[in-house]
Amino acid sequence: MDNDSFIRKSELEIGSEVYLLSKRIPSQEQEVTLDVSHMTLEDELSEEEDQKDSSREDFDASLENHKLSREQREHIRAINVKRKRDFVSFEKVNGEIVNILEGLELHTEVFNAAEQKRIVDKVCELQEKGQKGELKRAFTARGKGRSTIQFGCCFNYRTSKAGNLAGILKHETVDPLPHLFKVIIRRLVKWHVLPPTCVPDCCVVNIYDEGDCIPPHFDNHDFLRPFCTVSFLSECNILFGSNLKVEETGEYSGGSYSLPLPVGSVLVLNGNGADVAKHCIPEVPRKRMSITFRKMDESKWPVWFTPEPYLQGIQPLPYELKSSGSSDHVWSSE
Repeated sequence: MDNDSFIRKSELEIGSEVYLLSKRIPSQEQEVTLDVSHMTLEDELSEEEDQKDSSREDFDASLENHKLSREQREHIRAINVKRKRDFVSFEKVNGEIVNILEGLELHTEVFNAAEQKRIVDKVCELQEKGQKGELKRAFTARGKGRSTIQFGCCFNYRTSKAGNLAGILKHETVDPLPHLFKVIIRRLVKWHVLPPTCVPDCCVVNIYDEGDCIPPHFDNHDFLRPFCTVSFLSECNILFGSNLKVEETGEYSGGSYSLPLPVGSVLVLNGNGADVAKHCIPEVPRKRMSITFRKMDESKWPVWFTPEPYLQGIQPLPYELKSSGSSDHVWSSE
């Protein structure tokens, strides 16, 4: 259904309120009054979710008078994602003053509470399998690290003791992306969070206990830009800086911008935000989970890798987003 058809149908079936939503991205003052909080991630999961969620019948009944199709409900939720693209932090880099955060985006309210629970439950299931040795690439860092599980490709964060360089290990096998994660990827592309030209084909799951962290780093260029991180369980800060480093005391210095990552949000890293500013996660105050989705450089594909048919040909929903930094629809954390 094209956007004009959606608008005409919305006028007839759900009245002027949703019509206005279909015409433009709502501002912070204009919120959708329809309760779509129980909508499942995608049609592929709807039947299973309907069987599990006893509140689903009440939800469907509440929308019966509006006669909204699943496609229309998804469209409404997508245009209500709050998007911030105007991050600014100037530093001197190679003798020039640059905005080290140019290209950074934060998309909030991408996943509601029910969807977050479903994803967290899946991560817990995967963590348990990893602890039993049932996954090929699951491990826990020493000290104040975090537990990680890799899917889609196997990679080193740094040169290993065996001499393997940092980056994708082309001859090492790893488990494929779980189906739920592929459904998440489809949402990110359809909802204008990631571009259809850079659909992720791999990911790493990070599971933090209280006090765990990630040291300052750039993501390896075996992975294309943009890439993104989805946050679950608890909010934490991510720190950016072109001179970000770890002192002998274990404290981080050189960070010029600290950004809160709300639960259910997606942080997209691109441009200077990915390649000029280093980033790190300081010690988290409570348990947290995240999933970082990336697309491999085709020349770095593992020898066994085959593109996933389910992730081919994904197209964004047909609506326009206003220019970045537009104050009447982007979300501001400042």
